[in-house]
Amino acid sequence: MTSIRRPIRPPYDGEPFPTVTLVQASAVIDRYQLDIDPRKTKRLNSSGNVHSVYRLDDKYILKIPRDHPRAIGETLTASVAVPAATSAGVRTGSLVVFDDSLEIFSVPFSVFEYVRGDSVTPSAQVLPSDAAVWHGVGRELATLHHSVGHVDDPKGWLEKWTRPLDHVAILTGLVEAGVVAAHMAEWFDELLSALKPSVSGANRYRRFVHGDLKPGNILQFDDQLRALIDWDDAGWFDPAIDFAQIPLHLVDVALAGYRAVAPLDGDDTAEQRILWDHVMTALTELWRLRIDMAKIYHPCPGDGLVEVLALAVDGTSSLLKYFPVRRGLSRQAARG
Repeated sequence: MTSIRRPIRPPYDGEPFPTVTLVQASAVIDRYQLDIDPRKTKRLNSSGNVHSVYRLDDKYILKIPRDHPRAIGETLTASVAVPAATSAGVRTGSLVVFDDSLEIFSVPFSVFEYVRGDSVTPSAQVLPSDAAVWHGVGRELATLHHSVGHVDDPKGWLEKWTRPLDHVAILTGLVEAGVVAAHMAEWFDELLSALKPSVSGANRYRRFVHGDLKPGNILQFDDQLRALIDWDDAGWFDPAIDFAQIPLHLVDVALAGYRAVAPLDGDDTAEQRILWDHVMTALTELWRLRIDMAKIYHPCPGDGLVEVLALAVDGTSSLLKYFPVRRGLSRQAARG
Protein backbone atom coordinates (compact mmCIF):
# COMPACT_ATOMS: atom_id res chain seq x y z
CA MET A 1 0.00 0.00 0.00
CA THR A 2 1.41 3.36 -0.91
CA SER A 3 1.75 6.15 1.62
CA ILE A 4 0.78 8.99 -0.74
CA ARG A 5 -2.46 9.50 1.07
CA ARG A 6 -1.53 8.08 4.49
CA PRO A 7 1.86 9.48 5.57
CA ILE A 8 1.60 7.82 8.98
CA ARG A 9 -0.08 4.43 9.20
CA PRO A 10 -0.17 2.59 12.53
CA PRO A 11 0.58 -1.14 12.42
CA TYR A 12 -2.01 -3.86 12.90
CA ASP A 13 -1.00 -4.58 16.50
CA GLY A 14 -3.21 -7.05 18.31
CA GLU A 15 -4.92 -8.54 15.24
CA PRO A 16 -3.29 -11.87 14.34
CA PHE A 17 -3.33 -13.30 10.85
CA PRO A 18 -6.35 -15.60 10.47
CA THR A 19 -5.71 -19.29 9.91
CA VAL A 20 -7.83 -21.66 7.85
CA THR A 21 -8.75 -25.07 9.19
CA LEU A 22 -9.58 -28.05 7.03
CA VAL A 23 -13.21 -27.72 8.14
CA GLN A 24 -13.33 -24.08 7.01
CA ALA A 25 -11.63 -24.84 3.69
CA SER A 26 -14.16 -27.62 3.11
CA ALA A 27 -17.02 -25.25 3.94
CA VAL A 28 -15.82 -22.72 1.36
CA ILE A 29 -15.35 -25.40 -1.29
CA ASP A 30 -18.72 -27.03 -0.63
CA ARG A 31 -20.69 -23.79 -0.47
CA TYR A 32 -19.39 -22.58 -3.82
CA GLN A 33 -18.99 -25.99 -5.50
CA LEU A 34 -15.35 -25.40 -6.35
CA ASP A 35 -14.75 -29.11 -7.09
CA ILE A 36 -11.31 -29.43 -5.50
CA ASP A 37 -9.82 -31.44 -2.66
CA PRO A 38 -9.77 -29.33 0.56
CA ARG A 39 -6.67 -31.23 1.66
CA LYS A 40 -4.81 -29.42 -1.14
CA THR A 41 -5.08 -26.11 0.72
CA LYS A 42 -1.69 -24.50 1.15
CA ARG A 43 -0.81 -21.31 2.96
CA LEU A 44 1.35 -18.94 0.91
CA ASN A 45 3.97 -16.52 2.09
CA SER A 46 2.98 -12.89 1.59
CA SER A 47 4.93 -9.64 1.91
CA GLY A 48 1.75 -7.82 2.96
CA ASN A 49 0.41 -7.34 6.47
CA VAL A 50 -3.30 -7.38 5.67
CA HIS A 51 -4.41 -10.86 4.55
CA SER A 52 -3.75 -14.53 5.05
CA VAL A 53 -3.41 -16.05 1.59
CA TYR A 54 -4.07 -19.70 0.73
CA ARG A 55 -3.87 -21.58 -2.53
CA LEU A 56 -6.75 -24.00 -3.11
CA ASP A 57 -5.20 -26.72 -5.27
CA ASP A 58 -3.91 -25.10 -8.48
CA LYS A 59 -7.18 -23.32 -9.28
CA TYR A 60 -7.96 -20.66 -6.69
CA ILE A 61 -6.55 -18.19 -4.18
CA LEU A 62 -8.37 -17.68 -0.86
CA LYS A 63 -7.76 -14.35 0.92
CA ILE A 64 -8.95 -13.64 4.47
CA PRO A 65 -8.21 -10.25 6.04
CA ARG A 66 -7.21 -9.56 9.60
CA ASP A 67 -10.11 -8.60 11.84
CA HIS A 68 -9.30 -4.91 11.57
CA PRO A 69 -11.44 -2.18 9.95
CA ARG A 70 -8.73 -1.13 7.50
CA ALA A 71 -7.94 -4.71 6.46
CA ILE A 72 -11.63 -5.50 5.99
CA GLY A 73 -12.03 -2.28 4.03
CA GLU A 74 -9.34 -3.38 1.60
CA THR A 75 -11.13 -6.68 1.07
CA LEU A 76 -14.32 -4.78 0.24
CA THR A 77 -12.43 -2.55 -2.19
CA ALA A 78 -11.00 -5.52 -4.11
CA SER A 79 -14.45 -7.11 -4.37
CA VAL A 80 -15.57 -4.09 -6.39
CA ALA A 81 -12.34 -3.40 -8.27
CA VAL A 82 -11.44 -6.83 -9.65
CA PRO A 83 -14.66 -7.37 -11.64
CA ALA A 84 -14.16 -3.93 -13.22
CA ALA A 85 -10.57 -4.74 -14.15
CA THR A 86 -11.36 -8.15 -15.62
CA SER A 87 -14.29 -6.75 -17.59
CA ALA A 88 -11.88 -4.26 -19.14
CA GLY A 89 -9.55 -7.07 -20.23
CA VAL A 90 -6.80 -6.37 -17.70
CA ARG A 91 -4.75 -9.45 -16.88
CA THR A 92 -5.56 -10.45 -13.31
CA GLY A 93 -7.11 -13.33 -11.41
CA SER A 94 -10.88 -12.96 -11.67
CA LEU A 95 -13.07 -12.77 -8.58
CA VAL A 96 -14.78 -16.14 -8.06
CA VAL A 97 -16.31 -15.62 -4.61
CA PHE A 98 -16.96 -12.69 -2.31
CA ASP A 99 -18.61 -13.74 0.94
CA ASP A 100 -19.52 -11.24 3.66
CA SER A 101 -22.00 -13.52 5.46
CA LEU A 102 -19.53 -14.07 8.37
CA GLU A 103 -20.78 -17.66 8.56
CA ILE A 104 -17.47 -19.39 7.76
CA PHE A 105 -15.02 -16.76 8.97
CA SER A 106 -15.57 -13.81 11.31
CA VAL A 107 -14.60 -11.44 8.46
CA PRO A 108 -15.52 -11.16 4.77
CA PHE A 109 -13.34 -13.22 2.44
CA SER A 110 -12.66 -13.62 -1.26
CA VAL A 111 -11.67 -16.38 -3.65
CA PHE A 112 -9.83 -15.48 -6.85
CA GLU A 113 -8.77 -17.40 -9.90
CA TYR A 114 -5.22 -18.67 -9.43
CA VAL A 115 -2.72 -17.25 -11.93
CA ARG A 116 0.51 -19.17 -12.30
CA GLY A 117 3.53 -16.94 -11.82
CA ASP A 118 5.95 -15.37 -9.39
CA SER A 119 6.17 -11.82 -8.12
CA VAL A 120 8.74 -9.86 -10.10
CA THR A 121 12.10 -9.25 -8.50
CA PRO A 122 13.68 -6.21 -10.21
CA SER A 123 17.39 -6.39 -10.90
CA ALA A 124 19.76 -3.49 -10.37
CA GLN A 125 19.94 -2.91 -14.14
CA VAL A 126 17.28 -3.09 -16.83
CA LEU A 127 17.76 -6.58 -18.22
CA PRO A 128 15.94 -7.75 -21.37
CA SER A 129 13.66 -9.89 -19.19
CA ASP A 130 12.82 -6.85 -17.03
CA ALA A 131 12.09 -4.77 -20.11
CA ALA A 132 9.58 -7.29 -21.45
CA VAL A 133 7.70 -7.53 -18.17
CA TRP A 134 7.65 -3.82 -17.36
CA HIS A 135 6.74 -2.82 -20.89
CA GLY A 136 3.80 -5.17 -20.44
CA VAL A 137 2.94 -3.52 -17.12
CA GLY A 138 2.73 -0.17 -18.88
CA ARG A 139 0.44 -1.58 -21.55
CA GLU A 140 -1.85 -3.12 -18.91
CA LEU A 141 -2.05 0.18 -17.05
CA ALA A 142 -3.03 1.99 -20.24
CA THR A 143 -5.74 -0.60 -20.81
CA LEU A 144 -6.98 -0.17 -17.25
CA HIS A 145 -7.00 3.62 -17.28
CA HIS A 146 -8.56 4.05 -20.71
CA SER A 147 -11.04 1.15 -20.69
CA VAL A 148 -12.74 1.45 -17.30
CA GLY A 149 -15.23 4.27 -17.54
CA HIS A 150 -17.57 3.22 -14.75
CA VAL A 151 -17.39 0.93 -11.71
CA ASP A 152 -20.49 -0.24 -9.91
CA ASP A 153 -19.74 0.79 -6.32
CA PRO A 154 -23.10 1.44 -4.57
CA LYS A 155 -21.66 1.20 -1.06
CA GLY A 156 -18.62 3.39 -1.70
CA TRP A 157 -16.04 0.68 -1.12
CA LEU A 158 -13.43 2.01 -3.56
CA GLU A 159 -10.44 3.84 -2.06
CA LYS A 160 -10.70 7.61 -1.63
CA TRP A 161 -7.44 8.91 -3.04
CA THR A 162 -5.75 12.25 -2.38
CA ARG A 163 -2.27 13.60 -3.02
CA PRO A 164 -0.89 15.67 -0.12
CA LEU A 165 0.84 18.80 -1.41
CA ASP A 166 2.25 20.20 1.86
CA HIS A 167 5.76 18.84 1.50
CA VAL A 168 7.10 21.45 3.91
CA ALA A 169 5.12 19.96 6.79
CA ILE A 170 6.47 16.50 6.02
CA LEU A 171 10.05 17.75 5.82
CA THR A 172 9.70 19.76 9.03
CA GLY A 173 8.36 16.72 10.84
CA LEU A 174 11.20 14.51 9.62
CA VAL A 175 13.79 17.05 10.72
CA GLU A 176 12.20 17.45 14.14
CA ALA A 177 12.06 13.67 14.53
CA GLY A 178 15.75 13.39 13.66
CA VAL A 179 15.09 11.25 10.58
CA VAL A 180 16.39 13.73 7.97
CA ALA A 181 19.12 16.34 8.50
CA ALA A 182 18.10 19.98 8.10
CA HIS A 183 20.48 20.67 5.22
CA MET A 184 19.08 17.69 3.28
CA ALA A 185 15.55 18.92 3.94
CA GLU A 186 16.53 22.18 2.24
CA TRP A 187 17.54 20.28 -0.88
CA PHE A 188 14.31 18.30 -0.93
CA ASP A 189 12.38 21.52 -0.42
CA GLU A 190 13.98 23.01 -3.54
CA LEU A 191 13.31 19.87 -5.55
CA LEU A 192 9.69 19.48 -4.51
CA SER A 193 8.96 23.18 -4.88
CA ALA A 194 10.14 22.95 -8.48
CA LEU A 195 7.98 19.87 -9.18
CA LYS A 196 4.91 21.13 -7.34
CA PRO A 197 3.33 23.13 -10.22
CA SER A 198 3.02 19.88 -12.19
CA VAL A 199 0.97 18.16 -9.49
CA SER A 200 -1.01 21.11 -8.13
CA GLY A 201 -3.70 20.84 -10.82
CA ALA A 202 -3.46 17.10 -11.48
CA ASN A 203 -6.64 16.33 -9.53
CA ARG A 204 -8.53 17.09 -12.76
CA TYR A 205 -7.21 13.80 -14.17
CA ARG A 206 -9.52 10.99 -13.06
CA ARG A 207 -8.96 7.41 -14.07
CA PHE A 208 -9.60 4.08 -12.41
CA VAL A 209 -6.26 3.15 -10.81
CA HIS A 210 -4.80 0.01 -9.25
CA GLY A 211 -3.23 2.05 -6.45
CA ASP A 212 -0.57 -0.38 -5.16
CA LEU A 213 1.53 -1.51 -8.08
CA LYS A 214 4.66 -2.54 -6.20
CA PRO A 215 6.76 -5.40 -7.66
CA GLY A 216 5.17 -7.89 -5.26
CA ASN A 217 1.81 -7.28 -6.93
CA ILE A 218 3.05 -8.06 -10.43
CA LEU A 219 3.24 -11.68 -11.55
CA GLN A 220 5.54 -12.92 -14.30
CA PHE A 221 6.29 -16.31 -15.79
CA ASP A 222 8.99 -17.15 -18.32
CA ASP A 223 9.95 -13.46 -18.49
CA GLN A 224 6.47 -12.41 -19.50
CA LEU A 225 3.87 -10.46 -17.58
CA ARG A 226 1.07 -12.70 -16.30
CA ALA A 227 -1.09 -10.53 -14.03
CA LEU A 228 -1.54 -7.45 -11.87
CA ILE A 229 -2.87 -8.64 -8.50
CA ASP A 230 -4.04 -7.25 -5.11
CA TRP A 231 -6.57 -4.54 -5.97
CA ASP A 232 -7.11 -3.51 -2.34
CA ASP A 233 -6.31 0.17 -2.97
CA ALA A 234 -8.13 0.73 -6.26
CA GLY A 235 -10.09 3.91 -6.82
CA TRP A 236 -10.36 7.03 -8.99
CA PHE A 237 -7.34 9.32 -9.25
CA ASP A 238 -4.60 10.83 -11.41
CA PRO A 239 -3.33 7.81 -13.40
CA ALA A 240 0.29 8.84 -12.79
CA ILE A 241 -0.14 7.45 -9.27
CA ASP A 242 0.13 3.92 -10.65
CA PHE A 243 3.81 4.59 -11.38
CA ALA A 244 4.54 5.65 -7.78
CA GLN A 245 5.82 2.24 -6.71
CA ILE A 246 7.40 1.08 -9.94
CA PRO A 247 11.18 1.12 -9.34
CA LEU A 248 12.52 4.38 -10.71
CA HIS A 249 15.00 2.78 -13.11
CA LEU A 250 12.08 0.90 -14.70
CA VAL A 251 9.68 3.83 -15.02
CA ASP A 252 10.99 4.72 -18.49
CA VAL A 253 10.26 1.19 -19.71
CA ALA A 254 6.77 1.11 -18.21
CA LEU A 255 5.96 4.55 -19.63
CA ALA A 256 7.09 3.42 -23.08
CA GLY A 257 4.70 0.47 -22.85
CA TYR A 258 1.89 2.76 -21.71
CA ARG A 259 2.47 5.29 -24.47
CA ALA A 260 2.49 2.52 -27.07
CA VAL A 261 -1.22 2.20 -26.25
CA ALA A 262 -2.23 5.77 -25.35
CA PRO A 263 -0.80 8.94 -23.83
CA LEU A 264 -1.05 9.42 -20.08
CA ASP A 265 -3.46 12.16 -19.06
CA GLY A 266 -1.45 15.38 -18.84
CA ASP A 267 1.36 13.60 -20.64
CA ASP A 268 3.59 16.68 -20.80
CA THR A 269 3.93 16.61 -16.99
CA ALA A 270 3.77 12.83 -16.46
CA GLU A 271 7.42 12.42 -15.50
CA GLN A 272 7.29 15.35 -13.07
CA ARG A 273 4.21 13.93 -11.32
CA ILE A 274 5.80 10.51 -11.10
CA LEU A 275 8.95 11.98 -9.59
CA TRP A 276 6.90 13.98 -7.08
CA ASP A 277 5.08 10.82 -5.98
CA HIS A 278 8.30 8.83 -5.70
CA VAL A 279 10.09 11.44 -3.61
CA MET A 280 7.08 12.15 -1.39
CA THR A 281 6.47 8.43 -0.88
CA ALA A 282 10.14 7.91 -0.03
CA LEU A 283 10.05 10.69 2.55
CA THR A 284 6.76 9.71 4.14
CA GLU A 285 7.76 6.05 4.32
CA LEU A 286 10.58 7.08 6.65
CA TRP A 287 7.90 7.58 9.30
CA ARG A 288 7.77 3.80 9.53
CA LEU A 289 11.12 4.00 11.29
CA ARG A 290 9.46 6.02 14.02
CA ILE A 291 6.40 3.78 14.33
CA ASP A 292 8.03 0.45 15.10
CA MET A 293 11.74 -0.20 14.73
CA ALA A 294 11.21 -3.93 15.35
CA LYS A 295 9.00 -4.58 12.31
CA ILE A 296 10.18 -5.65 8.87
CA TYR A 297 8.46 -3.74 6.07
CA HIS A 298 8.10 -4.42 2.34
CA PRO A 299 9.16 -2.26 0.63
CA CYS A 300 11.77 -1.15 3.14
CA PRO A 301 11.40 2.45 4.38
CA GLY A 302 14.69 3.54 2.85
CA ASP A 303 14.20 1.97 -0.58
CA GLY A 304 12.74 5.07 -2.20
CA LEU A 305 15.61 7.36 -1.32
CA VAL A 306 18.14 4.72 -2.34
CA GLU A 307 16.40 4.52 -5.73
CA VAL A 308 16.71 8.28 -6.15
CA LEU A 309 20.43 8.05 -5.36
CA ALA A 310 20.98 5.08 -7.67
CA LEU A 311 19.15 6.81 -10.52
CA ALA A 312 21.33 9.91 -10.17
CA VAL A 313 24.60 7.96 -9.96
CA ASP A 314 23.74 5.79 -12.96
CA GLY A 315 23.01 8.92 -14.99
CA THR A 316 21.29 7.26 -17.96
CA SER A 317 17.59 7.62 -17.21
CA SER A 318 15.60 10.20 -19.14
CA LEU A 319 13.87 11.03 -15.86
CA LEU A 320 16.95 12.91 -14.74
CA LYS A 321 16.18 15.87 -16.94
CA TYR A 322 13.05 16.41 -14.88
CA PHE A 323 15.07 16.82 -11.71
CA PRO A 324 15.26 20.63 -11.79
CA VAL A 325 17.57 20.98 -8.78
CA ARG A 326 21.25 20.07 -8.71
CA ARG A 327 22.66 20.39 -5.25
CA GLY A 328 24.70 23.57 -5.01
CA LEU A 329 24.36 24.52 -8.67
CA SER A 330 21.16 26.52 -8.24
CA ARG A 331 22.72 28.62 -5.50
CA GLN A 332 25.88 29.17 -7.56
CA ALA A 333 23.81 30.27 -10.54
CA ALA A 334 21.87 32.67 -8.36
CA ARG A 335 25.06 34.22 -7.02
CA GLY A 336 26.59 34.42 -10.49
